[in-house]
Amino acid sequence: MSGAVAFIQWENFVGSLDSTALFAQNPITFNSRQPRLHELAVGDRLWLVSRNPADQQYYFVALLSVEATSRNDPCSAKAREYGEYAIVAHRAASCDLATRFAAEGLLRSFQFEPDRPIKYGANIGQSLQTLRFLSAEDAIVLDEAFRRVTEEDAEPIGTVCGLWTKCDRVFADYFLRDWTARQAPMGFLLYDWPPALPAGSPIFIHSDKELRLVARFRESQHVSGHKFTASPEERIEERERIWRAWRAETIGPESKSEFDAFWDKQYGVRGLLVIDEVIALPRPSRFREYGRAVEWGYPTGVGYRYLSLAETYLLLRLAMLDAETTRIFLRSFCDCL
Repeated sequence: MSGAVAFIQWENFVGSLDSTALFAQNPITFNSRQPRLHELAVGDRLWLVSRNPADQQYYFVALLSVEATSRNDPCSAKAREYGEYAIVAHRAASCDLATRFAAEGLLRSFQFEPDRPIKYGANIGQSLQTLRFLSAEDAIVLDEAFRRVTEEDAEPIGTVCGLWTKCDRVFADYFLRDWTARQAPMGFLLYDWPPALPAGSPIFIHSDKELRLVARFRESQHVSGHKFTASPEERIEERERIWRAWRAETIGPESKSEFDAFWDKQYGVRGLLVIDEVIALPRPSRFREYGRAVEWGYPTGVGYRYLSLAETYLLLRLAMLDAETTRIFLRSFCDCL
C-alpha cells in the first residue's frame, strides 16, 4: 500500500461548535463509513483534502501517518455521524498543512489504483467521496511535492519540471530515427529563446496533432544567426557551427546546400534545444485528449511551454510508457527516488 487520499469537510478539519479540530483531538482520529479505510496498514499515509470556503480552493490539509486502526461502536453517535471505521494517526509523523499545499492540479494528474484517475471536468470533492488509493508513482510525486512545500531548502513546488514543444512530423520522425541509430544528442532548432530547465528533464514532443515522443533535455544554446539581430558574417558563422555540430553527422541529413537554403530563409530561429534518449509513445495521444486533461488551449503562438510538476507527471502518465521507463523519468524531478 502506497497511501490513500480522502475528503474531509472543512468544518471537521478546523473545528466547529459541534466538533473538535482534527489536530486538537487526542489522539488524532479520522473516521469513515468505508471499510476500505482499514486496508491502510500501520505506517501508511492518509492524505486529507478539503475545500477552503474562503477561496473555494482545494488543499491537502493534513497528512496522517497511520498508527493503528480502530472501530467505533456501530450504535454510538460517532459511528452514526462519521462512520464505524477509523484510523488513529501517529502525531509526530503527521502534519497539519492547512492551506499551504494546493491540491487540485496534482489530484487531476494522479492515476490512482486501480487505474481510476479523476475524470476531466469532474468535481474534486465528489470524486473523493470514495477513498482513493495512490499508485506507487502517484505516491512518489506527492511525496516530492510535499517535500517542496515543507522543507525550507527545497525548490518551490512551482519550479519547472519539464517542457512541451511541437514540430513538424518530418522532424519528429528524424529525431526518433537518428537517436535509434546513433544514440547521440541532437539539436532541435526553435523559433523562441532557448528554454532553461534542469538537465535530464522530460521533453514532450507534439507532432501532427499528437503527442508522439518523449525525450531528455540536456542543454540549450542561444543561436545568434537570427537575421534581425546579427551581421551577415555572424549569420554565416553561426550557420556553419550549427551544421558541423548538429547536422552533418546525423543519419540522412539534408545536403549542405539544402541546409544553407533553409537557414537563409529563417527569420526566427533563436534557440537550440539539445535532446537525447528519444522514445516513441506506445500510443500517441491526440491533443484533444491530453489538452483537455491539462486544461490547455492549443499553444499556437509559442514553440514550447514550461510544465509544472503536476503537468509533467500528468503527461508522463498519459504517455503510457513501461513502468521502469516511467520511474527513470520520475527520477529527474523527484529527489525522493
